Amino acid sequence: MTDGTGGAGERTKVPSKGSAALEARSLLALAREHQRAGRADAAAEIYRRMIETWPHAAEPHRRLGILRARAGRVQEAIELFERVLRLAPDNPLYLNDLGHAYLAAKRLDEADSAYRRAIALRPELGASHFNLGNLQRGRGKLAEAAAAYRRAVEAEPAVAAFHMNLGVTLQRLKSYDEALAALSRAVELDERSFEARYNLAFVLSAQQRTEEAILAYRAALALNPEAAAAHLNLGVALEERGKLEEAIASFARAAELDPSLVQAHVNLGAALYGKGDFALALAAIRRALQLSPEQALIHVNLAQTLQASGDLAGAEAAYRKALALEPSLTTAKAQWSIALRQMGRWEEALALLDYRHLLRTRRLSAMPPWPTVAAFNAELARYIYGLPTLVADPPGLATKGGRQSLEVLNSADPPVAALQRFLEAAVGEYVADVLDKSGNPHAPPALVSWHLSGWAVILRASGYQTPHFHAPAMVSGVYYVQIPEVVKSAAAGEAGFIKFGPPLEAGASAEDTPLTTALRPEEGMVVLFPSYFWHYTMPFESSEDRICVAFDVIRGGRSATGDISP
Repeated sequence: MTDGTGGAGERTKVPSKGSAALEARSLLALAREHQRAGRADAAAEIYRRMIETWPHAAEPHRRLGILRARAGRVQEAIELFERVLRLAPDNPLYLNDLGHAYLAAKRLDEADSAYRRAIALRPELGASHFNLGNLQRGRGKLAEAAAAYRRAVEAEPAVAAFHMNLGVTLQRLKSYDEALAALSRAVELDERSFEARYNLAFVLSAQQRTEEAILAYRAALALNPEAAAAHLNLGVALEERGKLEEAIASFARAAELDPSLVQAHVNLGAALYGKGDFALALAAIRRALQLSPEQALIHVNLAQTLQASGDLAGAEAAYRKALALEPSLTTAKAQWSIALRQMGRWEEALALLDYRHLLRTRRLSAMPPWPTVAAFNAELARYIYGLPTLVADPPGLATKGGRQSLEVLNSADPPVAALQRFLEAAVGEYVADVLDKSGNPHAPPALVSWHLSGWAVILRASGYQTPHFHAPAMVSGVYYVQIPEVVKSAAAGEAGFIKFGPPLEAGASAEDTPLTTALRPEEGMVVLFPSYFWHYTMPFESSEDRICVAFDVIRGGRSATGDISP
C-alpha cells in the first residue's frame, strides 16, 4: 500500500479549480508533512475534515484508509477503500489498496478478486500482477504465483522487486537456473538493493553453491551491515565450508545486532562446540534457552555440549527435557542413543534402536510400462546422471567420494513419477503395518498425512556416507537404483553396505556393537526406518557407481507456503 495519489493520468478527485483547489492541495501537503513526522493522528484529522468538506473526493478517503490500515484498523480501512471505489470505480490503484486491506483481514478470495479487477482495468500495470503473485505465493500456489510475477516482469521489466519475487518462487519450484537468472537480473537492476542480494545469496546457498553464496551475503552486508539475519546466514555458509572462526564471528555479530535472535545464539553455541570451546558454547546455549525455554532442540544442544564436557547426568536431564517437550523429536532420539551407549545402558538403547521391528525392506517386483525392473532402473540411472543439481562431495552433507543432487522427487518426469508411486505405496504399508501397530513408545508417531522429499546419491570407488540421521523427518528411506557387482558378492564382506548404529567416539577401535546392524543393498529394494536411526555406508572398490535415491517422509501434506525474503 502506498501513499501516492495515482499514476500518470489519474485524477485525485479533489477540487481542481479556484480557491477550493488551493485549499485542498495545501491540506493534502500538510497532512503528508504530519505523516512524515510521525503525527498520524494529526494527518487523520485533516483527512476527516477534507472528507466532510468534499464528501465526493476520493483521495482523502484513500489516504485515511491507508492510515487506518497501517494502524491495524483493517475493517475501517476496507470500508474507506470500498467508498473510494464507489467514487472512482475505474482506478486500478484504488483496487490494489482494497486488495491489500482484504489480504490483511485474511479475506483472501476478495483480495484475489480486487487484484484481478485491477489487472482487467489496466493489464500493463505491473504492480497488480505483482500483488496477485504475492497473494498466490502466500496461498501456496507457486505455479500461479510465478505466472503472475512473469506477467509483472513483462509489463514493467525494469522493476527489481518483480524479478526478485519471481526468482525466490522459481527456486521453490525447482527451476534453479531460472531462479538464479531472475535474482541476478534483480541485482543488475538495483545494485543497491540489499533484499535482491540477500535473496540471491539465500538461493545460491540452497543450491549448495556455497562459495558464491558467501560472496553474495558479503555484498548484501556491505549495503546493510546491521542486518542480523544476513550475518546469521553468512555464518551458516562459512561453517559449511569449514571456516569455523569466521562463522563464529558472524554468529556473534548477529547475536550482538539482535540479542533476541534465538538462532544466532544457538548457532554460536554449536560452532563453539565444534571448536571445542565448551564453556563458551554452554554460555551461548543457555542464553538461547533464556530467550526460548520451550524450544526442545535447544535442550538437545545443551545436552550434547554437557555430554562432550563429561557431564552425562546433566546431558541425560537435558535430553529428557527435550523429549518431554517434543516426544517425537528426531534429533533428541538420535543423540540420546549415543548417550545411552556411553552410559552402558544397552537395554534402553536397544529399545530405542528397535531394528527388529522398525527397520523394514520391500522389493520392486514390476514397473509397467518398463518390461523389467532392470530396464526401469537403467532409465532411472540415466535420468539421475543427467540431473543438473548434482554436486561433488557437497559441503556439510554425508556424501564423501561421490555426488548428491537437490530435490529429485515430486516431478512429472516418467521415471521419477513411477518411482514416487512405488515409494508412496511402500511408505503407506510401513505406516499401516509398522507405525500404526507399534507398541514401541520411541517409534515415530503414526502419520495421518505426509509427503516425500528425496535426492539422488552417486558413490564412486572408495565413496561412502558418514554416520548421519535425517533431522527434519519422521521416517526415512533409500531406494537402490544401481549396485556394483562387488557389493553383490559375499567375498567383498560389507563393502557398499548400509549400516545402522550410533557413531563411535574418536579413538574407539571396535566398529560393531550390539547397537549396530547392516544390510546388503539390492537393486529395486527400498529400505525404510525411523529418521532418528544413525546410518552410514561402507566404502567399496569398483569401476561401477553405486546409485540410490534417499528420501524423507515429512509430516503433513505437501505445501509451499512461506517466504525467503528477510
